[in-house]
Amino acid sequence: MTSAALNLEEYRKMVVGASYYFHREKEAINSLNVFPVPDGDTGSNMSMTLDAAARGALEYPGESVGELAEKVASYALMGARGNSGVILSQLLRGISRGVVRKDEVVSNDLSKAFQYGVVYAYKAVSRPVEGTILTVARDIARGTRGAVRQGADIFGILETAVDRGEKSLLRTMDLLPTLKEAGVVDAGGKGLVVFLRGCLYALQSRLEEILNEEESLSTSDDLAETSNISLEENFDLDHPYCTELIIKGREDSFEGLSQKLNSLGESLLVVDDDKLCKIHIHTGSPDLVLQECLGYGSLHDIKIENMLDQYKENQEKTESSGEGITAIPSRHKNEAKDAGIISVSFGEGINEIFFGLGVDEIVYGGQTMNPKVEDLLEAIQKSFYDRLLILPNNKNIQLVAEQASKLASKEVEVIKTSTIPEGIAALLSFNSSLDYQSNVSLMQENIKQVKSGEVTYAIRDTYLEGQRIKKGSCLGLYAGEICSWGDDPVITALELVKNMIGKEDELVTVLYGEGIVSEKSQSLKEALEDAFPLIEVELKYGGQPVYYFIVSVE
Repeated sequence: MTSAALNLEEYRKMVVGASYYFHREKEAINSLNVFPVPDGDTGSNMSMTLDAAARGALEYPGESVGELAEKVASYALMGARGNSGVILSQLLRGISRGVVRKDEVVSNDLSKAFQYGVVYAYKAVSRPVEGTILTVARDIARGTRGAVRQGADIFGILETAVDRGEKSLLRTMDLLPTLKEAGVVDAGGKGLVVFLRGCLYALQSRLEEILNEEESLSTSDDLAETSNISLEENFDLDHPYCTELIIKGREDSFEGLSQKLNSLGESLLVVDDDKLCKIHIHTGSPDLVLQECLGYGSLHDIKIENMLDQYKENQEKTESSGEGITAIPSRHKNEAKDAGIISVSFGEGINEIFFGLGVDEIVYGGQTMNPKVEDLLEAIQKSFYDRLLILPNNKNIQLVAEQASKLASKEVEVIKTSTIPEGIAALLSFNSSLDYQSNVSLMQENIKQVKSGEVTYAIRDTYLEGQRIKKGSCLGLYAGEICSWGDDPVITALELVKNMIGKEDELVTVLYGEGIVSEKSQSLKEALEDAFPLIEVELKYGGQPVYYFIVSVE
């Protein structure tokens, strides 16, 4: 390329190359997590969002840079995971706004695009916090504006963006005390700088160096596996069964599964995290898909839908109503309610609790496997209900839920639940005899009445209050703090509850996870009853991965 302007193929190369570059850096970004706990890691979420963006770049058939940028932003949004992924998708959306109707992009265009990106990113967050990716993006935009005034070319703009981003990253430690205490910079901000460095790297004709460490760019199937599946994809009569399931693996690796499934259908999605793997495929042989998956572990949440039946029913309803229908929901409408409820959940026991409390549709996801915008949008559009309530049940899924609600053609309210106990509390307050907005207000208010805690494990060595916490140790988390730790999950949970209990509290509910035997959970219940004889203790099977115990106090 010349340094004067970006043409279509150079913009495409930049986006795809940045995605590959980011992939090899994502674990370093994940390691910046303030707490040493397994969660929806920033690096992984941003990487999967960029994979979706790259797929959009590869699939665009036209000749306009502006249209290509719009396609990239659209795919990024649909594939966005976690708060960091949503913010990144909004930055890309703003950038596409800055290059709209352009056949090539010059320095001034790129600088203006960065300004738009910042505006869109800040709009996506209801309560922006300084010292995060937003601060880094704003500082980058200011830097590129100055570079344009000094006559910088495209390379100069990107070099300035990376340089200003690195300097802004160091400031995040001063702006957020938690970062300074942990001795790390903001992970989302670091991810943005890595993305821009990847853009520069690819444009400098060094993409081949990246691809020597990755698979060839011409085989984009693996890229598509972790990116979104288009809502506009064509229906294939040879692969009529939409098959989805979760595998709980016996081993840490699902190596080779993607290759085995690829020959059995199309629109393949394989997303794995530790010992869990989510599968989506359109196939003519769901039995063979299940057989292959059985070789990797136990199967859960199996859903097989005949898309031909759905298509016919869609056509009939479209002809009778004159309106297009996106999809057919998998659960029946309850005429006693004027709003459907969609909940994000993980764990067999928790799913059953949610269904028992009136949830109509569950989207699989949690701390280590955040759903993407498209997952929630699909659940919304499939529902029989014209009004819906979404329970994200995780802080890192709230922005994803909000973006899905904005894209939906229905009336959708996101109840800002940050934990599973808050989701349960919200559902307990739902009253089908009340109107929609009254239920929204009641549910939002009721989540304030519950305190949530979790017992998980440390994924790396760390120090707290001058004491070393070894990798694998149990950690008790409450109100954003590690308040107990040790070798025994029962003792750690008991100490956690002691930190949570207040004078007016009357009930402790414990959800025990898939790795906890009933004897251990019963011993915790007895220990809590001995420690708090005036408080009722309930024990329920949650079946959740990652967390030994999820605790609520009311």
